[in-house]
Amino acid sequence: MKRIIYLLVAVIGLLVGCTPDEETWVQAGFTTDRESYEIGDLITLTNTSTAENAQIAVCKWEFMGKVSYELTAPEPFRVEEGGDYLFRLTVTSDRGAMKSVFEKTIKIIDDGVRPTADFSWLPERIVAGEEVAFTDQSKAAEGSEIVKREWTFGAILSTEENPKMTFGSHGKINISLTVTDNKNRKDTKTVTVDVAKGAGSLGVLWSHSYDEQGVVYGTSPAISADGQYVYVSSSNYNLVCFTKSGERTWGFDCGQNDEPNRGSDYQHPTPTVDSDGTVYVAVGDNTTKAGADASKSASLYAVKGGADGGTQLWFTAIGAKSSMRPFGAPVVTDQYVMILTNSAPSTDGKHFRIYDKVSGMLKYAEKTSSGSYGGCVGLKDGRILVNTGQSSGRSYGTHTFFPKGNSWSKSSNEQNYAPNDQPNGSQIAVGADGKAYILCHNLGVRISTDETKALVYCYDTKKTTEGKVSTPEWYTAVKGENKQTGYGLVVDGNGVVYVATNKYITAISSTGSVLWETEVAGTAYGVPAIDNEGYIYYNDAEKGSLVKLEPATGKAIASLQLGTELKSSPTISVDGTIYVTGMLEGKPTLFAVEGAATGYAANAWSQMGGNPSKSGYMY
Repeated sequence: MKRIIYLLVAVIGLLVGCTPDEETWVQAGFTTDRESYEIGDLITLTNTSTAENAQIAVCKWEFMGKVSYELTAPEPFRVEEGGDYLFRLTVTSDRGAMKSVFEKTIKIIDDGVRPTADFSWLPERIVAGEEVAFTDQSKAAEGSEIVKREWTFGAILSTEENPKMTFGSHGKINISLTVTDNKNRKDTKTVTVDVAKGAGSLGVLWSHSYDEQGVVYGTSPAISADGQYVYVSSSNYNLVCFTKSGERTWGFDCGQNDEPNRGSDYQHPTPTVDSDGTVYVAVGDNTTKAGADASKSASLYAVKGGADGGTQLWFTAIGAKSSMRPFGAPVVTDQYVMILTNSAPSTDGKHFRIYDKVSGMLKYAEKTSSGSYGGCVGLKDGRILVNTGQSSGRSYGTHTFFPKGNSWSKSSNEQNYAPNDQPNGSQIAVGADGKAYILCHNLGVRISTDETKALVYCYDTKKTTEGKVSTPEWYTAVKGENKQTGYGLVVDGNGVVYVATNKYITAISSTGSVLWETEVAGTAYGVPAIDNEGYIYYNDAEKGSLVKLEPATGKAIASLQLGTELKSSPTISVDGTIYVTGMLEGKPTLFAVEGAATGYAANAWSQMGGNPSKSGYMY
């Protein structure tokens, strides 16, 4: 919108015009409502810039490490730290791009007066599963009062004055209280407590680093159907196998064919484990901004799994310029392995690709609208749902591919699911009743972007027929944003949908109504997971914590600190063990977590890829 305003102003200036001998100039300037401020005071800027025989087209404001473009002035704001701050305004006219700069130093006085955060708790010995009462003992400075309290218990939030907390995990946890007074002055107290083990609490069984280089960025653990083997990978293109007891059995080099961008900090797909134990993994990020060699090719590998595995069954090059940046995993059906690339290979320009899972031979390939960052599932009747990407602010939702003998036909853009919204790298889920659920970045077609940044769509795949425009069963706005970080949703056996966006976990009923929404303490990441008792788990990447939610209320009942960041989705095994990948001490690390669960929600799309093996092929 701002760009449009600037263009309109420029056009008006051109229409008004001026004769060649008229003098034109522009002068930047602004005033403040005071010459000095105290911490917490509201600062108001007023733009006093002028121009002669010209129009002001652009005003660039630079202050406190921020840059904004406002023709009037930025909204009033507060500063929380004292000091002298340089404010700069650069004004550009529509006449020959004339510029003028005005600078002013604004003084923020820090008198050192702040509230003092403090708290206590009873009982003093904290045991997982037993209620603890916390008491705010903070004090406000003379002449002020405390108006806001923010508690964090690991990755669990509370704004109560004296909260009561039952910890669902054992081990060390950070507890913080930040208090804010009526002058917006803050103070924080943080303590680390050791929570004793209780019946059914979360705790780390074991953890192992599995690569010396690369990062965990989107890639999640995949587990064999019997729960005996766990497979992990990293952006360094190494596939590693662990036993359920934490023994590393083998590693396989998935970068042996000179795949591009090895070891970079870009996304890397999750492996998939077939019912016979074969592990499929796609590697190779040819993103140009990372300086990759466009002549190099991404690859798809089939690797023998199990205790005596780690050997290549087959390998296929996807093609020059191809880029495997999806957050999902290869979809494995009875006959095929399916992948969705971000950048299509230059050989055929086709993003969605189906391979024979025995030989690795390419059986089908098709271009998807604008490419994609991931998200495809296979249905038992042979149909396939494939997300699209975004180009020039336009997206085409989710394609349906219909089986045609040994080939498939693709739905048109108008016939897609959510045809005018952007899946944005999210992962699709399919309920046991055949209903498909898609998380989209809201482009404003159905609901204003001012109201919501994210939408969840529900479609009944049984009602989807070739050549017809599909109608959603419902669509629902959710809080937070669906950024290109592999967010998605899961569905329990009753059709309740649990959705992750960057700042919220939301529960939606089978009819599309919001049941509850839980704000996360840091930043949620990936797709949630459901255990066989119905509890929901998600990774808080910023806090480095695995968080457990109560299904009826969304209340966070456990938070377990694991790594420095967890940019992945949790995986729940057949025995209830929860596996998480993340970074610890600068290395990709696999964490095995024990809890009260004895399995995953087997009658549901319980986690990313639907199941612990990440096959993306269930109903």
